[in-house]
Amino acid sequence: MFGATSAQAQLPDVATVAPGEATDADGTYVVSTINKRITIENGRAYVIDPWTQALIFRIQPGMVTLQNFRKTGPDTYEADDLPMMGKVVFNRQPNGTLQGVVKGLFGEAKYALVPTAYASIGGGAGADAPPAGVAPAPAIVRDRIYQLHVSKARCLGSDLLRKGYGGVFNVRLQDPNGNRVTSKNRNFDVKCTRKGPRDQNYKFYNAGPGALTITVPENGEEVKGMRIGGKNTAGLNINFDNAHSALLMRAINQENLLDVGKTLEDEVIVAGKSGKAQLYVTLTLKRVQ
Repeated sequence: MFGATSAQAQLPDVATVAPGEATDADGTYVVSTINKRITIENGRAYVIDPWTQALIFRIQPGMVTLQNFRKTGPDTYEADDLPMMGKVVFNRQPNGTLQGVVKGLFGEAKYALVPTAYASIGGGAGADAPPAGVAPAPAIVRDRIYQLHVSKARCLGSDLLRKGYGGVFNVRLQDPNGNRVTSKNRNFDVKCTRKGPRDQNYKFYNAGPGALTITVPENGEEVKGMRIGGKNTAGLNINFDNAHSALLMRAINQENLLDVGKTLEDEVIVAGKSGKAQLYVTLTLKRVQ
């Protein structure tokens, strides 16, 4: 991360650098290239774990390495990299890692700032303590983001006299403000005869029909009431809106929290009776942040 320059011996102390505006990236990170921690807080980043640079310069706790740290877009940030003597541009990844590219005095360099929850930490005794005169960094509170879609519909049952089910369905839930959130309608047409396929698979489209983006607060307890709603219009007209799913509650369970990039599925019966032709819907939930 840091080049061998005389600037290292002149890094300011955090107590002498005026704070700026806080951002949603404030927190403690491990520098990927040296496995040492820095804390981003109120517009600047300061050292937590000391290290020696180029066998000469001692980087001490409390020294500022990034100044004028600011948010420039939904997941982009910029700062002045003092040791590298250049501007660094960060792109935040789904797991919170900040991928940085800096064009400094000695050319372009790349490094990553990894949230401490996802990284091993170097440093000796007392490394967990902040520098003297510096308040501990606040805990990082991040919303979790999921994408939900109906991935499959199928007909099962021993009584297959019904020709099939067809119509529209959607996914509904209650957001933290108590509002009912509903996805776009997904068309379905499922045969219940023994001839031909009796299921229907759906591709996942980021913003297409059936996809719903869900933002879950850190505690995850205020998003609830997930259910399948819709109408069957093939043959008998049937409205269904009481098929519940515990898929989201499973995903945000703190003991088995769904990791970024992973998926969960739940199959729900939305129409029909036991022993008859029944319509099943599979929900797929993917965590994207």
